[in-house]
Amino acid sequence: MAVEMWVSYYFFAIVGCFIRHYFSEYIAMDYDNDKTLNRKRRLALLYFYFIFLYSLFMISQPGEGLFLELIFFWSAVLIFILYVFFISFLETPRRYIKKKKWK
Repeated sequence: MAVEMWVSYYFFAIVGCFIRHYFSEYIAMDYDNDKTLNRKRRLALLYFYFIFLYSLFMISQPGEGLFLELIFFWSAVLIFILYVFFISFLETPRRYIKKKKWK
């Protein structure tokens, strides 16, 4: 049972990285003009909060044995911190896209 929980946890964490990549190309004005994109952003925020809370659960319920506890504990802490940045990225989108300066 514990193995399935950890496998699903890592799977959902990786899916969250793809979701974050999907929203990286949009700016704040895009969300104002497109209602479906705004709905997708809200669903992504719910997903990120779910994984965030699931990370807290996984941190408080580590695996069996000292070696497994350390590996899974620190990976859950890393994913927890990563999802803090993902949530802040979606809650406050960028105002503009930085353009490269040509010389």
